[in-house]
Amino acid sequence: MSNINSIKPTLQPDVNSSRNVADGNRSTPASSPNVSAPNTETDKVSLSETLASLEAKLANVPEVDSARVDAIKQAIDDGSYTIDSQELARKMIDFEGDF
Repeated sequence: MSNINSIKPTLQPDVNSSRNVADGNRSTPASSPNVSAPNTETDKVSLSETLASLEAKLANVPEVDSARVDAIKQAIDDGSYTIDSQELARKMIDFEGDF
């Protein structure tokens, strides 16, 4: 059985690697020479107008394309709906590969 105390979590980007050191010596981000205080006079972001504009545009977009759904239902009912199994398999593989 392996010693569970020797297992350490993997480090994530921008995580100080000294946090796993047993002697307790840790550096703090504030003591880093490359850290500077933000300039609050020029660092401003305004998203209110952009968000309002996007919300207005999205309000007019239907959630479901009813015409496409009806066409697929009709094709299934009359037996003309076909499935390309090779294309379906490729898309399933591509989808699983994204994770």
